[in-house]
Amino acid sequence: MQISFSREHVYTPEWSGNNNLPEAEQFTATLKILDVGDLLFLLDAFSNAGVEGKVEVSDVGTTQLRPILETVGHLLPKYVTVKNLRNKESDVDIDVAQIVEFPYFMSLSVELLMKLAEVSTPSETDEKNLSEPSVSEQAP
Repeated sequence: MQISFSREHVYTPEWSGNNNLPEAEQFTATLKILDVGDLLFLLDAFSNAGVEGKVEVSDVGTTQLRPILETVGHLLPKYVTVKNLRNKESDVDIDVAQIVEFPYFMSLSVELLMKLAEVSTPSETDEKNLSEPSVSEQAP
């Protein structure tokens, strides 16, 4: 049996209009697929904060941000790397540890966590493909 499975995804965050910039000026995030325990932990954190289903980052209130970031913010450095995000004033790269630490990046942190959950959660199509035998596997 062969399956299609990617261990990481390159994502262009929408944060601060990044996705509307010319491609050469955009920053990207490489997202590694969460392991099962961390995925369930992340989904629980969203649920406990009242964030469920497909939600826009702009719809997540500040009262919801705090418990999410306090509970699962530590997952970002483990699963995310960023490329081409620089501090304009100091011309220094900004890394994921800084994204988690500084309030300026709160909505970016949540956007990355939401995208991590999305790319790590099997879709209905994925589950269907794994649970149903292919034509060649079915008995005659």
